[in-house]
Amino acid sequence: MTIAKEYIAYQGDRPLGTGTVKELAESLGYAYSTLSFNTSPSAHKRSKGSDRVILLYEIEEDEEE
Repeated sequence: MTIAKEYIAYQGDRPLGTGTVKELAESLGYAYSTLSFNTSPSAHKRSKGSDRVILLYEIEEDEEE
């Protein structure tokens, strides 16, 4: 079983929400493929300095031992 990764979406400095790519695409009204690309380092490089692009950052869970 694969656990879906959780992301936080930002537009500029403003957080827009958290969830999986699919959940964020539905709630923000964007195509899954668009937001999926916006998780990549390439998308982050291309949009450097832009407040118009929605970027997704993976939320990493702390592992408890």
